[in-house]
Amino acid sequence: MKIVTIGTGMAASEFVEKLRHNGYRDEIVMIGNEEFPPYSPCVLPFFLAGEPLETVYWKGQDFYKRYNVTTRLGHAVVKVDTESRRIYLDNGMTETYDMLFFATGGKSWYPRPEWLEIHGVFGFKTLTDMLAIDSYIRENNIDRVVVFGGGFIGVDAALSLWHRGLKVTLVHRNTRVLSQMTDQEGGAFATKKLIEITGIDIRLQTVVSDIIEEAGQLKSVKLSNGESVDTKLMIVAIGVSPNSEPLTGDDSGVKVDENLKADSNIYVAGDVAVTPHAITGKSGIYATYPNAMMQARTAVRNIIYGKTKYEGSINTNVLKKHINFPIISAGAFEGEAITWQNNDLFRRVYLKNGKINGYQLIGDTRISGYIYNLYRSQTRVEGIIKEILSDNKGDCYYRRMMGFNT
Repeated sequence: MKIVTIGTGMAASEFVEKLRHNGYRDEIVMIGNEEFPPYSPCVLPFFLAGEPLETVYWKGQDFYKRYNVTTRLGHAVVKVDTESRRIYLDNGMTETYDMLFFATGGKSWYPRPEWLEIHGVFGFKTLTDMLAIDSYIRENNIDRVVVFGGGFIGVDAALSLWHRGLKVTLVHRNTRVLSQMTDQEGGAFATKKLIEITGIDIRLQTVVSDIIEEAGQLKSVKLSNGESVDTKLMIVAIGVSPNSEPLTGDDSGVKVDENLKADSNIYVAGDVAVTPHAITGKSGIYATYPNAMMQARTAVRNIIYGKTKYEGSINTNVLKKHINFPIISAGAFEGEAITWQNNDLFRRVYLKNGKINGYQLIGDTRISGYIYNLYRSQTRVEGIIKEILSDNKGDCYYRRMMGFNT
């Protein structure tokens, strides 16, 4: 049996590694639109902040050779014909498969795609992006950047370039940064602390309305509030959509069954898979590293050992790069809000029927594992949650396990 992966990212490389470790010896082909060994998007901002490039190759630069993989790199897949089991690439080549692992991930969305044609304007998603940004900064002695977008990727970009020593202006349309992983109060607290810690110039309820260029070189950006910022570097990090068009014809993701199959010969995983939420059952794209890893392993168990049900995804988000100020959230911010806060920490859970429906932990990670387990297990916590949130030592779990009062 010939297995092909479309994608060479974290889900696809985990899938191939686990296939080989579980005894699969037949042909494996990996198709990717970049010419690199598998790399971790989670580590890319560390490279841009100054870490060695080698650190991004999370399974080693010799991955393809070590796992006896045939590669088709540097060209994008434009169509998958499921009837003939044939894959069409943008260079006119085709590839057949007996079993397909579709893990194409997400792609950046740009409000003005033509801006990327200007020298000094970049996306912030791929290793190709990072290498281009790094080279541009070094070759042009760049000391200032505008980051357009204050979601997870935008804040990641801002922090990595701040850590590198650039003066950063972050422009975001919402009332707070990280607005998809915080509620209003939690996001406002996180925004205030990020400004205090880093000095990053955060412009809220504002967008980049236009850019000024000269001979194809970025000179400044215009903001919707009428201001302009002189800069030769702008990062656009507005949003991401699933790269599902080659299989489905649109960018709404790929729906799968309980075994992660889109059809009898196609498994889907990662940031393109539409899966049920493990707690609510609501279908969606839950684009996180843990979900991608579990989906890849589930697909392998199905292929090697027979039907294995995927248990569902959790929408956990963790931002803790470049500064000692982690921001963690999961679930939905609906229900009864229980909050504990001091000058440095903001902790809030939302309860429904006495169980955690969602939470935000901003400023430290001391109780994050305990809260996650309570959420994942759907344990009733209405009588103890206030004490848990106020735990400043991080030992409440162990004290309760031993039968001591917190």
